[in-house]
Amino acid sequence: MSRIATLGALLALAGCVSHEFPDSSKLYGQNLDAARAIYGEWTTNVTLDGKRFYIWRRGATYEGQQVYCELWVEVAPRNIIGRRFVQGHAEACKLF
Repeated sequence: MSRIATLGALLALAGCVSHEFPDSSKLYGQNLDAARAIYGEWTTNVTLDGKRFYIWRRGATYEGQQVYCELWVEVAPRNIIGRRFVQGHAEACKLF
C-alpha cells in the first residue's frame, strides 16, 4: 500500500476528513509560488512514487485537544501544480 493510502486510512480511522480539490481549483496549472503566496512556506516536501508533493500543516484546538490538517500539493515538472488535497481533522482543515 502506498504511503498516501496508508496515511489516508489512518486519518479515516481517527475520524478525520480527506478531500481532493477538483482540478478546476484556482491553483491548478499555476506555479508553486502561487500556493506559497497564499499559504506561506511549506512545512515539508516529499517524493512518493516519483511524484513531488509539498505539504502545509495547520493546527487548531478542538474540545481542548490539538488537532491537525495537512494540505498536499502535487507538482509536475517546472513546479506546476496538479492535484491538491487536504487530510486531517475538519476543524483544522477550515484553516485552508
